Amino acid sequence: MKLSKSHVGWWASIVAGIVFLIPHLRDISTILGPLAPYMVQPSTPDGLNPKLLGLWYEKYQYPQRNGVVGFEGTTEFFRNRTYRINGLLKSTTFFPVPLSPYTTIYNFDGNGEWQASDDELVIKLLSVRMRVASRLLAGMTLKIPDTSHPPSAEETELEHGLLMAQSQRYDIRSTKKNEVVLETNGLFADSYRINMTRTKQMYMR
Repeated sequence: MKLSKSHVGWWASIVAGIVFLIPHLRDISTILGPLAPYMVQPSTPDGLNPKLLGLWYEKYQYPQRNGVVGFEGTTEFFRNRTYRINGLLKSTTFFPVPLSPYTTIYNFDGNGEWQASDDELVIKLLSVRMRVASRLLAGMTLKIPDTSHPPSAEETELEHGLLMAQSQRYDIRSTKKNEVVLETNGLFADSYRINMTRTKQMYMR
């Protein structure tokens, strides 16, 4: 699609604003939920809820400042109380200009530790790798560098921001053989739910 000079001007101003906003992108999350510290530990003798063991698929979104964050992927909970998360993280920001919204999609791989009782789950991310998979401006795909390149300042900032979080607590609303429903707090004193469905296949991008 060919852009007019005025549209190019809008695009340049938006990109400049996005670069300015990079330090504030820590609203982004994964199954961690928003980056809010929790120091509580689940009240269970060994911290292991066997109903959560295995590989789970989830797809959800929640509001962030001037936009929404979405995640689609899988999380696997292991018996040694570690977990792995893999998928696509999508951050969309809405601007009061014609060329809006602006969306960045990241390949997300992380792992950490988890503890759970019958009523609550607490997880902590210990390592994470985020790489930009694509960018969209008003529905148009923008060219991005080869994903094999070293992490950019934006990617490094996001990774460090996620690792600075303490732990995230979830209320376990229901557990079935093939479905678990979690609920946690959002960024704006709200709450949102995550429906996890048991699967046998790791999420493939």
